[in-house]
Amino acid sequence: MKEKILNNLSLKIISVVIAFVIWLLVANENDPVITKIYSVKVSITNGNYLDELNKSYQVEDSDRTVVVYLKGKKSVVSNRSDLVVEADLTQIVDLDSDPTYVPVKMKSVSGISMEDVTIMPQTIPVYIEDVAEKDFMITVNTTGTPGTGYEIGECVAQPEMVTIQGPNSIVNTIKSVVATVDVSGLTKSTQLKESLTIIDQNGERLTSDAMSFLTIFNVNENQEIDVSVELWRVVDDIKVIAQYVGEPARGYQVDKIITTPETISVAGSEEALKFLEENSNTIKIPEEMINIEGASQDIQTNIKLSSILKEEDGFKIPAELAQSVYVRINILPNGSREYSVDSADIAIEGLAPNLRMSFIQSKVSVRIKATNHELNVLSQNTDRIKISMDLTGYTAGQYTVPLKVVLPSQYELIEEMNIIVLLTEIQT
Repeated sequence: MKEKILNNLSLKIISVVIAFVIWLLVANENDPVITKIYSVKVSITNGNYLDELNKSYQVEDSDRTVVVYLKGKKSVVSNRSDLVVEADLTQIVDLDSDPTYVPVKMKSVSGISMEDVTIMPQTIPVYIEDVAEKDFMITVNTTGTPGTGYEIGECVAQPEMVTIQGPNSIVNTIKSVVATVDVSGLTKSTQLKESLTIIDQNGERLTSDAMSFLTIFNVNENQEIDVSVELWRVVDDIKVIAQYVGEPARGYQVDKIITTPETISVAGSEEALKFLEENSNTIKIPEEMINIEGASQDIQTNIKLSSILKEEDGFKIPAELAQSVYVRINILPNGSREYSVDSADIAIEGLAPNLRMSFIQSKVSVRIKATNHELNVLSQNTDRIKISMDLTGYTAGQYTVPLKVVLPSQYELIEEMNIIVLLTEIQT
């Protein structure tokens, strides 16, 4: 047996070596040695090292990524998702240089020798700054629309203020701290948790990298706060009454006061709505807001409802409604009065047969002078006021047309009248 093994021993050894070489070549062909390139974001460690020196640091976004070259078997260096590159701030040598450069190092991972790792660049610039700390009030914004019949009354952040600490260059760019609440479909007051958004001086949201250098106090680890949302009920058919100060010119009088609209819808806290109810659901425009002293013609003005119904008093006008009231105080000569006549009662003459006419306004106002007795009689019989207009020669379009008014002999028309009409062609 021994003789068989020793027979041609050198030939057998050569055969084994050749087989091994062939196996090695095949293995290397199937799993060759390659260099794989990865882009890795650098993690900053031991940032609290600077806290003890009352300093902070900042790394530009463009400097946070390095290129890692891994050399090794293809099966080992391919598809690595566990690469971590760190910059240890305790390695800072000179705090006064601007910037200072900190070496980067990859944490060891299985199957890869550090001798086969190359990182470019080998250091990253770190800017050392003084620590800044500022207090900011939290602004609450809302999105969406609450349920029908409700308006957002008050939104209160809890806490109302936060303290932000970080690099001076970042903290000083902060303009506001915002919590945005979605109120879609809400029908009752509630409390919600919302995250904070930091806005810079350009109105842009701070990047996640910039946020990583900041510490926000008085919030939870997710940078969330509580927001109390109070809903106010909407009440319709609130009357609006205008008051005034002063007296018209000699020989003139106040005929009537007209507000448009006559009623409005108001949202309010329960206390505010109770106050309205106790006042017959009526809002009065303060007299000092309208002065008619020495007036010899109508006084017309727009009153912003926010100047009467203040949010601090628990009132608010729903956003989709008109935010002002138009007030007209009719100033007429003594012994005269204004009457309202339906536009439909106006007699039409001279309308071309190929035209259709429509009124822009539903009523016209007629100002008439007479004795008080005659004026009272006319109030009960406005059909005695005969109004007509002549459309002879008019073509399609919109026009302001003069009106002809015929009155009984004891009445005097004190002001000429016009009306706006729209003429359209009849399509056959």
